Formats: sequence, structure tokens, C-alpha cells
Amino acid sequence: MSSGSPFYPGPGVTPDALSPRKEICNYFSAYPVYSLAWSRREDRNSMFRMALSSFLEEPTNKVQIAQLSPHHDPSHTPERPDFGVVGEVNVDYPLTKLLWHPATNGYAQPDLLAGTGDSLRLWECEQTSEPAEMGLCKTNMHLRAKMTTRADYSEPITSFDWNQVDPRLVITSSIDTTCTVWDIETQQAKTQLIAHDREVFDVSFVANSQDVFVSAGADGSIRMFDLRSLEHSTILYEAPAAVAPSSSDPNLGDASYFMGNGGVPAARLSSLVSPLLRLSCNAIDPNYIATFALDSHIVSVIDIRNPGTAVVQLVGHQAPIHAISWSPTSSSQLCSAGADSRVLVWDIQQALTTRQHQQRQALAAAAQAKQLSKLTAAGRGDYEDGRQSPKSPVSASGAHTSSAIQAVAQAAAAQALTQQPTNVAPSLTYAARLPVNSLAWHQNS
Repeated sequence: MSSGSPFYPGPGVTPDALSPRKEICNYFSAYPVYSLAWSRREDRNSMFRMALSSFLEEPTNKVQIAQLSPHHDPSHTPERPDFGVVGEVNVDYPLTKLLWHPATNGYAQPDLLAGTGDSLRLWECEQTSEPAEMGLCKTNMHLRAKMTTRADYSEPITSFDWNQVDPRLVITSSIDTTCTVWDIETQQAKTQLIAHDREVFDVSFVANSQDVFVSAGADGSIRMFDLRSLEHSTILYEAPAAVAPSSSDPNLGDASYFMGNGGVPAARLSSLVSPLLRLSCNAIDPNYIATFALDSHIVSVIDIRNPGTAVVQLVGHQAPIHAISWSPTSSSQLCSAGADSRVLVWDIQQALTTRQHQQRQALAAAAQAKQLSKLTAAGRGDYEDGRQSPKSPVSASGAHTSSAIQAVAQAAAAQALTQQPTNVAPSLTYAARLPVNSLAWHQNS
């Protein structure tokens, strides 16, 4: 596993004192890594610290805390590690997601780490002076809480999110079709709702909101909820119907037959809808959400102000996508990773600007068509009432009608253009050695 970060060489040196440098720092895990998360604290001893969990088909899995060593290799030798393990605990099942407590003013006390799998777990992490590897100090991980909705059995939790506005709130999603809001101070569920018709695979609070959250599930939809009014929800997006090749189709052997539809074979339509596996809410602009479907090579970006269709499609992966994440500091940058062993960074600013220009053109064309239609109707009325010269009505009315028809056609074409997503190519590519299961932006990136 590799992790990029700037390096601060001496005590007392702060992020503001140095410009970030492009670096690739390495941590080599003894286990397959499934989820990871950067610490959100900004003190020097915690800034470049991350939590990661294993994916083992065994009754014992690992949750580790790895930290950038002060003695890491400045020459970045590919085979030498730069991170050392400072803490480790065992869990029965692989964790589906990890997150650190949202730090207030860059500092969180106590220092909490949350993870989901068979339950929602909270660990309190305490840094000690006991020496660890690579010149680091050990961190003790104390299990503070293990929360489930049932004492005897709980359906697996697929994902969760920690509220940035009110860090007491954590929301989880489950394969039992529900989303549950937890109060971590009381360690009790505040509310639980049926969010989808089938399994819920991901959930996230909308940026800067204490109450609004979105979820994605096996029914192929993204839905928006408000904790203040859970009687209603809004379907923001539904994945296109899945397509499957027919064994009797003579074009089945043609490679071009399998191109299109988000990387799914372009064949006859079926009634199945592709499950949406993950979503990511823009951390700066709450109007944009990124998502991808099962086995898809394409990331779709939706605008909640125009629900129903994707505004941007990110095209560049050559195998199914595994993870997506928006930049914490830019409203137009996001990152994706997948089974093609590539991490792609995207900047959609130009695509959004182009789309906004197209929308303005569509509105102007629609206004012009409406005005010409009114003029045409007015001309016909004047002629019928005898207020127009008998020499002019036919030619004038015909000219208005022709212009109106043309304007309506132009408006329809402009509107149709805004309904088509804009394809965007990656701006940066990182090639990994193996398929990439997870990714996380550093808070100061």
C-alpha cells in the first residue's frame, strides 16, 4: 500500500511553514487491506497517521494504526517502508469502513476511531511514550463501545458516516434495507428507517448539514432524507437498467459489443437495475454527489438540483471501480480506484463550466421560442379581428410561425444537450502493483 503526503522535517515545523511536496510514502501490510482512513487531527504527532483494516477469510481480522516515521527514507526507496505500526486490535470479521472522529479546530479529545462490520465499534486511542517500531511511540486502542440494534443478532453493516456538524451523530447502512442514526455519547440508536427496497450499500451526510443524508443501494437508486421529516424522501438518481448479452446474438464475439453503458456489455436490455455500491458527497459544494454501480468502469456525478440524470461521467478505468472520494479542499477534484490497479484523480471544473454555459443557452433558446410563439399568436389574432392590413397577415404570420418553429427546435436541441452527461478524462494517474480496494484524501491535501 502506498500513501502520498508532504514531509515536515523538524520539530515545530507546521503545514503553513512549508509548501507540500510531491512524495510517495510506503506502508507494507502483512494482510490484504480493505479499508483505511486518515486521522483528522492536525497536531504534529497525529497528522500523518492512518487506520487500516484487513480482509481475511478467517475468524480473526486486524485493525491497525500506522504512522509516518520521523526517520522515513527521504530518497523514497520503493522497497523500504515509511510508516510503522503503532497500534493493533483483533476483530472477528473484516470491517467495511473506518473513520476517525471529526476533529474540532484540528484537535479531537478523546481521540476516537470508528469501524463497521458486524456492529458499530468505537475505539479510544491513547498515545503512550512506550517505544514502537521506526522511532515511533505505541498507541493503545481501548474498545469504548460496540453498538448493534439487536442483542442476539445484527445484520451486517455495509457503511457509515460521521456527522461533521454534530460529531455525536453517526449514521450506518445495512443489508436489512435500513439506515440507523446513533448517538455515540449515549451509545443508543436515535432513529432507524427503511431507506431502500433492497440492501443499502452506502450512506453519507450532506456537507455542512446535521440533518440531511443520502444513501445508495441494491435497488439502483440514490435517495435523500431529512431527519426532521422522515415521512418523505427524494429519489435523486436511478442507475440505468443493466444489460446482458444474449447467447443467440450473432454479434456476441465482437469486442465492440461490450463497450458502453458504463462498462457493462452493450446488449439487449434486461429488467435488472445495477446496484449502486458507493457514493461520495462533495465536501465543499453540497449539490454534487459521485457514485458508481456494480462492475462499472465509470463514475457518475449527479447534481441534486437536477435529479434523474448524471451531469458528468468520469471515464478512464479499465476494470470495475472499488472506491471514490471527493477532495476535502476542492469542490471540483475527486479520486477513484479500482480493480485495474489504478488510482485516478479527476478535475471536473471545466466540465461543470461548460454545462452551465449549455444550460444558459437552453434557457435563452426557450425564452426566445416562447416570445416568438406569443408574437405568432398575436399576429393571427390581429388578422382575425381585422386589425391587420389584408396584404400583410399571411406573410407576417408565416414568418413568425417559421421563426417560432425554428426557435422551438433549437430550444429542444439545447435542452437535450443539457440532459446528456459530459465525459471527463482523468488529470492524474497512479499505477499500483495490485487492485486498489480503498482510498482516502488527507485532510490537508
